Amino acid sequence: MKTITEDILDWSKNFIEKPNEYLGNVPVCPYAAKARQDNALKVLEVTKNYNLIDKIVEGTELIKDSDIDIVIVGCSDVEITVEELNATIHAYNVIFVPQDIYLMASHPYDDEEDEPVEFLETDNWEPDNDFLMVLIQNYDKLERASDMMRKKGYYDKWPLDYYDGTVNKRKSYRRYRNARNEKKNE
Repeated sequence: MKTITEDILDWSKNFIEKPNEYLGNVPVCPYAAKARQDNALKVLEVTKNYNLIDKIVEGTELIKDSDIDIVIVGCSDVEITVEELNATIHAYNVIFVPQDIYLMASHPYDDEEDEPVEFLETDNWEPDNDFLMVLIQNYDKLERASDMMRKKGYYDKWPLDYYDGTVNKRKSYRRYRNARNEKKNE
């Protein structure tokens, strides 16, 4: 059986980085291959959900390294509910977005979208492990990359509720980042 890290790396190589027919043969994440190949992707594994908070905090420290593009915390103890995970990540974003750090949760039992998100269907790939993920990235860098992708039409094929739940949700935290910058300028 693979480790969570091996599952995540395999998912990146064999799904996220591959051209996706639903996105016009563009990868689900056009930046994933470079991050993985440049060792700018770090994975932290957790086996008990009571250690998840400490690993997330560790990940927020790692992402401050300019050589790291993304930290993924993978937790195999999925007893934490989707709602609990989302509430935790929201609270962390209120704290960390002002520090230029953004967190995004991915829970294997989350089926929040009203419309099918076909480009995320992994019929040809399945992990060995059941696990949740917390993706940690630099907020401003992610926003710039997202804006470039928007200008290229990348999001045109996304279901609206998925776009709202990812891109617009992330943008909603901008007010915390702006408040921090305004205080610096006072």
